[in-house]
Amino acid sequence: MDDFPYIFDSPIVPHSFGRYHYSVVFLPAEMNEALPFAQYPNLRIEAEVGRTPFSGAWRPNHGRWYLLLSKKFLKKAGFEIGDWVTVRFRIADQYAVDVPEALQHALEQDEYAKAVWEKLTPGKRRGFAYRVSSAKTKQTQTRRALEVLEQLLLMAT
Repeated sequence: MDDFPYIFDSPIVPHSFGRYHYSVVFLPAEMNEALPFAQYPNLRIEAEVGRTPFSGAWRPNHGRWYLLLSKKFLKKAGFEIGDWVTVRFRIADQYAVDVPEALQHALEQDEYAKAVWEKLTPGKRRGFAYRVSSAKTKQTQTRRALEVLEQLLLMAT
């Protein structure tokens, strides 16, 4: 059995949303019915684009779905707009959140903030986790983890 049951080839194309410009690959329309978009409109996946690991979510756009490929990802993978890539993917755990160590440690130190954290949706948790994990230094990660705790406590009041 293939580790990635969904496979297709697609060009990387520009996609604009208002004044924002992105690089994306669109899911072929014939694959739409095979995926649970009614239940998960932003379906999270684990994938390879080319042979470069990728995790993200299919995002809806007028009955079509696309994967947003960041400039950082494109540079790492050696791709640019116009390149054709093979996208191989599987459906990921829709509720999984990778909590960075600094944030995990901070949550363990404050039971009240941790209780608020547990009530958040996975998407909100992922947003907070990304805020911490995107920091370049451990010092900044720690500072941002403490900021997240402050925000959690404010949310509870």
